[in-house]
Amino acid sequence: MIHRTSHITRLWLLLLMLAGVSLQPAVAQTIHPYGIEQMVSVSDLSLTGTPRYVGMAGAMTAVGGDPSAAKLNPAGLGIYRHSQFSLSADGTFSRFFQQDYWDKGYLYARWHLAQVSYVFALTHPERVAGVVSNNIMVSFNRRADLTCHFTLNNRNARASTNTDWLETTIDESGYRNDMNLHYAMNISNRVYWGVGFTVDWLQARQTIDRWEYTNANKRDMAQAYTLSETRRANEVGVGGAIGLLVHPVQALRLGVSLQSPTIGRLKVTDYYTEEITFPRSGNDRVIYDSPDNNWSTRLLTPLKLSAGIGLQWRNHGLLSLQYDMQYHNLVGISHTARAGLEVALSNHWLLQGGYAFSQLYTKQNVAVGLHYMGRWIRVGAAYTFGWSKGRVIDSLYLTDQGTYLTRENRVVLSFQWNH
Repeated sequence: MIHRTSHITRLWLLLLMLAGVSLQPAVAQTIHPYGIEQMVSVSDLSLTGTPRYVGMAGAMTAVGGDPSAAKLNPAGLGIYRHSQFSLSADGTFSRFFQQDYWDKGYLYARWHLAQVSYVFALTHPERVAGVVSNNIMVSFNRRADLTCHFTLNNRNARASTNTDWLETTIDESGYRNDMNLHYAMNISNRVYWGVGFTVDWLQARQTIDRWEYTNANKRDMAQAYTLSETRRANEVGVGGAIGLLVHPVQALRLGVSLQSPTIGRLKVTDYYTEEITFPRSGNDRVIYDSPDNNWSTRLLTPLKLSAGIGLQWRNHGLLSLQYDMQYHNLVGISHTARAGLEVALSNHWLLQGGYAFSQLYTKQNVAVGLHYMGRWIRVGAAYTFGWSKGRVIDSLYLTDQGTYLTRENRVVLSFQWNH
């Protein structure tokens, strides 16, 4: 049995290593999305949830036993032996700025309700074989924060008015929330399987301001062109998930899950303003305001496959490695590798640490968490620092406008009650 387990472990480690190697080639192709649909396509990159989940950088497909872990693998819900109420909140502090530029950028700070959940643990304490428990969880999750604000090639930094100039400002705000109903079964404390049903809703706004200065146009006149386009959108959709977690021996856990896209209708209001100014000819100006354009379309969030391995040593802690693959028709296939470590400092205190790297936007997160686990009460806190970068391509001239950077600090606090 030990020899067989060793081969299984090596196979999973090899798959995770190959996934990590595959992350690199497409990083240079990352382009910031224009449009609400593209915003949604990358909305699963946010690291939100309970402090334990955040502290382990989301590497919990093969771990379970946490309400936020059910987002990745509903089978992990089967590990619960007691009913539990959980409440978490997070504070997000982000800065957006252009790479190698003097501007300090835009600072965003806000507190959110991260998750609220209740687990109904229907256990049979006397059983060690067969169906040991049937668990149900109802939960709310702040799935993603879609806020982003940056300016590329700020016109105030021009050295001379004799050169052409192109400035772009992208301002996004919004959120993606969901309500979930999950079910999981524990079979002989060795095999756990689960399914989930999700109702997802989103509100978002995106404004793109473009300012173009041409020193000499066809009439040999300087011209300034301004375009401001704003889109507002809301969406409601449904989706599902299925997962499996296997615990063949005490030291090994294997997990795999599949999350379907959320299928819904995206309702959008789109309008824009154009302004042309000739600054060297009496400041002549032409302004056009478009009427509101209302339309709706079918919306899909990414399809997500997750696989992980957990290595546990007695009661001292565990190491979790995970690979996630996402597919969306607008951005193609993207990959994420995660690693999480949990160490028991004492009978009641747990320390977590984690790292995640996503190919999309070259997004990286490092995290640390601390958890107190009493018999009935559990409290926790976590901190994560994330950084990412993306390029912006001008949609008219297909020129590279530059690279913007994001720096995100997130603090998570939680309270849990077992009974």
